[in-house]
Amino acid sequence: MTTQSTPGKVSLHATFSFPSGISTDVEHILDETNCQSSVIGLPQGVEPVKPRGGDYKYSGLHDHDVLPKPKEGGDFALLIGIVQEAKKKSDELLTRIINEETKNKSQDGRNTKKQKTEDKE
Repeated sequence: MTTQSTPGKVSLHATFSFPSGISTDVEHILDETNCQSSVIGLPQGVEPVKPRGGDYKYSGLHDHDVLPKPKEGGDFALLIGIVQEAKKKSDELLTRIINEETKNKSQDGRNTKKQKTEDKE
């Protein structure tokens, strides 16, 4: 995955390449035209809570004190939204490939069993 830089514009150019035999290369250009800015702080009405260990999302609380609300919007919120969309697209692509491979293996297994049965006859 690579990033492209255009002055004053937040965007990400994701290219997924695979070894031969696995689908074709897939490209996504993600920017404000196809991604939404992420909410950085807590959603409206959600109270600050102590996060569990390993949880790095903004929780609104640190060492039992309430944190100030982060600034919403802007380039960082858009960048977070773009990265979340890139992860979603990556997950969808990998799920599709895994499902295709699973389907092909199960078909190969049926064909192999069928061939062995025919060979015995």
